[in-house]
Amino acid sequence: MKKIKEAIIKSDSRMKGILVVMIAYTGIVVTTLNAGATNQIDNYVETIDIKVQDGDEAQKDYLVRQAAVSNVLEDLNVSLNPQDILNFDLNYILNNNDLVQITRVNEANVDVFDTVVSNTVNTNGLELFTTKVVQQGQNGQVKNTYRITYQNGKEVNKELIGSEVVVPVTDTIVETGTVQPGAYFTGKLTTYGGDCAGGNGTSSTGIKLSPITGVQGSNSPKLTYNGRSYYCLAADPSIPFGTIIEITNHNLSIESTAYGIVVDRGGAIKGNKIDIFNGTEAGKYFSGGSSKNTQFKIISVGSGKNFWK
Repeated sequence: MKKIKEAIIKSDSRMKGILVVMIAYTGIVVTTLNAGATNQIDNYVETIDIKVQDGDEAQKDYLVRQAAVSNVLEDLNVSLNPQDILNFDLNYILNNNDLVQITRVNEANVDVFDTVVSNTVNTNGLELFTTKVVQQGQNGQVKNTYRITYQNGKEVNKELIGSEVVVPVTDTIVETGTVQPGAYFTGKLTTYGGDCAGGNGTSSTGIKLSPITGVQGSNSPKLTYNGRSYYCLAADPSIPFGTIIEITNHNLSIESTAYGIVVDRGGAIKGNKIDIFNGTEAGKYFSGGSSKNTQFKIISVGSGKNFWK
């Protein structure tokens, strides 16, 4: 500084002015540099190591300036959707070695077509000794709409939000003839007597069916029951004793519409076959042979073996 001062004193007036300006400029520059260095220290931000796991991706290491989660993600160009889940609050200031985990959440509506299996419904019909399909069913189809929630690509929730019938389901209806008033069948009508092979002149219900004296000694093929007279019949075990049956379309020399009552069974009497008592095997009370297309109709259902007692 002493030499600078001496140089200034010895110089002419013009040079003195130039030197003074240079010295002032140098002082300003030095002052500015010192101020800048101070500001850099005051605004210093520490850098930290963090890990980020975004959805189902592998963890990644980053060297970032220490700041709030929102700022760091912005610096890393990582955007969040409204439904995404973050393991830190957005205002949390990250620290060294922190792991930022982002769970990516999305929803989708998915249509699923489900098959509705047809059922088989068994019902009672009027046509005896038959089982038939009166309605052929078909499987149905329903469109179910689900709202499915995914987290990192994996399904975590499934909610049914709508259902629509695409194809209606119909059941298969199977009708089986059941003994009941009004039930009917077409079958074979035959005759038998009290003298038939294996017979002993007594029916399965204990009613006397004599080849000599007829039904209960009445010299008739008919049984009087509840004030009316009925031909005695042997029928299938599914038809209870005491059941009254209307008989038409036969070739016997009796009423065209005759009424009989079930009092007996027979080894060969199964299904739609009916045997009518005619005193003897040869036919004591009426004539006519077997008929295969006889019409039978249930008038009333009997109470069982002791119906007549």
